[in-house]
Amino acid sequence: MKMKQFIKLMASAGILLLLLLFTWQTSHAQTMGTMADPRDGQAYKTVSYDNVLLDTPVTWMAENLNYKMPGSYVYDNKEELRAKIGLLYTWEAAMKACPKGWHLPSDNEWEMLVNKFGGYLEAGKALKSKKGWTEANGTNSSGFNAIPAGYRAIDGSFDYVDRFGFWWSSTDAGEDEAWTRYLYWYNSKVFRNGNPKKDAGSCRCVQDIGPVK
Repeated sequence: MKMKQFIKLMASAGILLLLLLFTWQTSHAQTMGTMADPRDGQAYKTVSYDNVLLDTPVTWMAENLNYKMPGSYVYDNKEELRAKIGLLYTWEAAMKACPKGWHLPSDNEWEMLVNKFGGYLEAGKALKSKKGWTEANGTNSSGFNAIPAGYRAIDGSFDYVDRFGFWWSSTDAGEDEAWTRYLYWYNSKVFRNGNPKKDAGSCRCVQDIGPVK
């Protein structure tokens, strides 16, 4: 084979490799979907991400859970807010709130999600919704669409809607606390905090991997 032919062949192979890589990347980007909660028929948007460790997609709810149960609360008792921000759950309620085939994400699952979008200093921008925050709205490039639903304190008071949100994990941070992820209105950071289990915050569910037991 002449040198010119060899160079041309290698160049073609390089272009083909780039095309294959591009196709692989685009086909493995996050994908949006929907799920219906069989308990009350409510529909939720979902978003799926690649899990490179398990070589399988991981699917999160892309909206806050809105399933009424003991230990769940409507922000400031304003029913009209439920469709927008979902319900607020104590940790004990959140542990039982997800429908069959779904679960409350562990601290490690949250860690993987935050790291996927740039880590704690940057991920908030990708995770936050495009509107609804009093300042520092996000791009929602993640499809996660985190909205500031506020919280309910142990004393029964509500605060920080439109400015703050926290989401439970299933992982203990001590006898009376569990690990959460916080987002604030004034920056694009994500915060990992141990939060009192009797406070009420937002709940997202993750689809189980493998057959439902």
